[in-house]
Amino acid sequence: MPRKVTLEDKIAKRDRLLGQIKKKRADIQPKVDAYNAIDAEIQADLAQLDKAKRDAVYDHVMSVFGEDITVDEFKTEFDKLINDTRNKNFVEHLKRLQEQRQAVVNSSEE
Repeated sequence: MPRKVTLEDKIAKRDRLLGQIKKKRADIQPKVDAYNAIDAEIQADLAQLDKAKRDAVYDHVMSVFGEDITVDEFKTEFDKLINDTRNKNFVEHLKRLQEQRQAVVNSSEE
């Protein structure tokens, strides 16, 4: 007949498990720190790439629309350009390109 597990036995087991958990946490902490450091570097690099892309777009837009254009003026002029019936094929082409880019992104995520 198995011996009855007492409260002291349960407390002792819990304390042993806690000791094992603390040891494993201490062992893995350098890896967690290294992961967090490299992840922060990656996020900073991605942010820098995104900023460079936005800056390039901004520079080109400003060269076309002029440096002194306001946000509202730009939105108005851009909407006129995009909604002009003479540019319908170009807008459709841009939509197809966006769909293709999105398909590539979706397939790379899978």
